[in-house]
Amino acid sequence: AAAALEALLATAEFVAVDAEFTGIKLPGTVPQDHDSTQARYTKMRRVASEFSLVQLGICTFHRPPPGGAAAGSALQARPFNFFVRRAAPRGGDKVVLDCSTAEFLRGQGIDFNRWLDHSVPY
Repeated sequence: AAAALEALLATAEFVAVDAEFTGIKLPGTVPQDHDSTQARYTKMRRVASEFSLVQLGICTFHRPPPGGAAAGSALQARPFNFFVRRAAPRGGDKVVLDCSTAEFLRGQGIDFNRWLDHSVPY
């Protein structure tokens, strides 16, 4: 899948990225309508530093080739999903898991056993 994604990235009209974490909020990190871009970044950086990345979704979008069967149609989406986890340093690593986020992810079909057994370390 990684080789196919790499080839598609080079010719994509645009790319969308989505990430699922083991938690999405900490005290003082709830976004507010009046937050500046820098304030929002600072809040989300804290969240991303505390919680673990579970799944990374990358979707490439391409225009159909001219003259092809799909010519003139909407963009073609090619989604990829990868289970990812921190590479455990010597001595191990901790995973912080918010219970409500875990319930939500399970409800969306996330398989935590697959995440632990078959994820790509980063």
